[in-house]
Amino acid sequence: MKNLLKPILIGLIILCCVSFTFADIITLRSMANNLYVCAENAGAGSLIANRSAAQGWEQFNRVNNSDGTISLISQANERYVCAENGGGSPLIANRTAVGTWEKFRQINNGDGTISLLAMANNMYVCADNAGSNALIANRTAIGTWEKFAVNSSGGGGGSNPTPTPTPNSGGGGGGIVWSDEFNGSGLPGWNFDTGASGWGNNELQNYTTSTANCNQSGGYLYITALRSGNGYTSARIKSRFSRTYGRIEGRMRIPMGQGLWPAFWSLGTSGGTWPLCGEIDIMEHINNNGSIAGTIHWDSGGHVSYGGSVGCNPANWNTYSIVWNSSSITWYLNGSQYWQANIANNVNSTEEFHRPFFLILNLAVGGNWPGSPNSSTTFPAQFVIDYVRWYQ
Repeated sequence: MKNLLKPILIGLIILCCVSFTFADIITLRSMANNLYVCAENAGAGSLIANRSAAQGWEQFNRVNNSDGTISLISQANERYVCAENGGGSPLIANRTAVGTWEKFRQINNGDGTISLLAMANNMYVCADNAGSNALIANRTAIGTWEKFAVNSSGGGGGSNPTPTPTPNSGGGGGGIVWSDEFNGSGLPGWNFDTGASGWGNNELQNYTTSTANCNQSGGYLYITALRSGNGYTSARIKSRFSRTYGRIEGRMRIPMGQGLWPAFWSLGTSGGTWPLCGEIDIMEHINNNGSIAGTIHWDSGGHVSYGGSVGCNPANWNTYSIVWNSSSITWYLNGSQYWQANIANNVNSTEEFHRPFFLILNLAVGGNWPGSPNSSTTFPAQFVIDYVRWYQ
C-alpha cells in the first residue's frame, strides 16, 4: 500500500508549491537505439537511453505547467529532470522545484513520436551518439536521435490531463450535426489554404500542406508554426461543412509567444469578398496576453466590427464556443458567457450573419495586430485542438 500511495502523495505535495497539473506516468524510448531512457543509478546519474525494459528508473511523472510546458519527475528519486548548466550539461533528475531548466516544450512529430525542446537553451534533447551518450539538449533540429516514443501508464495521456467530454446537445438546442474528433488519418473534412500573401494583415508565415505544419496524433490536431530560414511556415485549414446557426464549440490549447496569432473562426460562404461575406471570430489570441477575444466583422458602408474579450490562461486546455441564432451571437469560455452581439432583424446591416458559414483553424505568425516575433518567441509553436463540434 505504501508503494501505491507514494507517487500520489508526492504529486499532492508538489501541487501545493508549483502551478501545474498532474498528467500521467510515462516511459521514453529513444528512436536512436530503440532503448528506454533511464535515470541511471537511482537518479544520481545522467539520463541515458540504455535499457531494454522499463522499471522504476525508466518511469517519469509528466506534469503540465501553467505556461504550456511540461516537466518530468523521475520515479527513481522523485526529483525533477533538469537540463543542467543551462542545457550545457546532460539531463539529470536532481531538482526539487521547477524553474526554467526543468521545463520542456513537448513537440508532437507527425510519426507518433515526440521531441523535447529545453527551455534552458531552446534546443532539442538528443540521445547523443546514437544513444550511447547521456541525453543532452544541444540540437537545433529534429532527427532520429531527437525523437522518443512515449508510453503512458495512466492519467490524462499525452499533454492533455482531462478526458474529452462526452458529446451532448449543449446550449445549442440540439445534437451534433457535424464534428471532427481528430481520431482518424488525414483531414477529409477540411481543405488547406496555402501561400505567403500576408493574408490582408501583413502576416509573415507561409501556409503549407506539410505534415510538419499540420498533423493528427493521439486524437489531437497539431497546427505547428516553424521557423524556416528567414521566415516561418504554418497551416490554415477550413471546413468543407457549412451551416447557418447552431452552437459551435472547440476544445484547444494555445501557444504563447510574441508574434503568435492562433484563431478559431468562420467566414460566410456568400455575399462577396470580405467583409461583405461576414466573419465570426469564435476565439483569437495574440502574443502572451492573458485573455482571448471574440468578434464579428461585417460591412455597413465599410468594414465594422464588434467584440469583447475575457481573461483566462490560454496555455491551458479551454473550451471556446458560440451560440448563434437568428437573434444573437453569444460567446462562451468554458461554458460561461462573456459577450453577445445582437443581429435580430438585420440590425445595423448584419444580414451577413443569417447565411451559411464555414470554420477555419490557423496559427498565424506576425501581422498588424500581434506584431513580429522576437528573440523570446519559441519555435516550433503548436496550436493543439482536441475537437471541433457543430450542434443544431
